[in-house]
Amino acid sequence: MNGKSLVAILIVLLLGIVCYKVVLVPTNLVMRTSPENIFASSSSPVVVRATLINRLGMPVPFRRLSGKFIVDEGADKIAIVKTGRDELVFRTSGQTGRLVILFYSNAIAFPVEIVLNIKGAAVAELNKG
Repeated sequence: MNGKSLVAILIVLLLGIVCYKVVLVPTNLVMRTSPENIFASSSSPVVVRATLINRLGMPVPFRRLSGKFIVDEGADKIAIVKTGRDELVFRTSGQTGRLVILFYSNAIAFPVEIVLNIKGAAVAELNKG
């Protein structure tokens, strides 16, 4: 093996390690809701999804997240429709107030919290803008 081949192999190996550390290793876990604004009078479901994020701020590819959602505060304000490995689907029960949801996963050492405010009416939101 000559020197050029050895240098090429080392460069490819170094690039592989850097790509692994930057793209495939999770650094954060975020939770997002869809839709962002939650209203007490809405009949459409709200989806809360947990996603692992890499150093580039993008979802980690080839990684399935598994965990458990716990409604820590405001459980009486919602009705849970479905829970999955990385998502929680619920409907509001007509009450306004604060909703705190925790997500526990083996991928992150501590629980991640999302605080949602259930607003009174969509009409008030439209008139505000």
